[in-house]
Amino acid sequence: MRFLVCLILMGLLTAQDLHDSLSQPPKAKTPFRLYYEDIDNYAKLNLRGNVLVQFRVDTDGKVIKPEIIDSFNTMLNETIIDKVLAIEFEPALQNGKPVEVQYMLPIMFKWNIHG
Repeated sequence: MRFLVCLILMGLLTAQDLHDSLSQPPKAKTPFRLYYEDIDNYAKLNLRGNVLVQFRVDTDGKVIKPEIIDSFNTMLNETIIDKVLAIEFEPALQNGKPVEVQYMLPIMFKWNIHG
């Protein structure tokens, strides 16, 4: 019985991951870039932690409805949202047609200004 359940689950996962030449996820045309100078009072902050941003990429490749899902420092949220809105994508394709998709972008900060 366990074997049958595992087989069914594997079949479902495989069916969901089918990839044809007419479908593709969104591809970033411009990367996410964040510099020290973009952050107010960066010299006073210890920038170590993770931020998770969720947004949609529309059929034109534009970022819409960005929101911070998880943040280690709320002082960064506005700057991160501005930078995410500046990313340009090639839209996702399904059966060769552009589609709107949801996207999650994890951002890891490892800056330690003080040492």
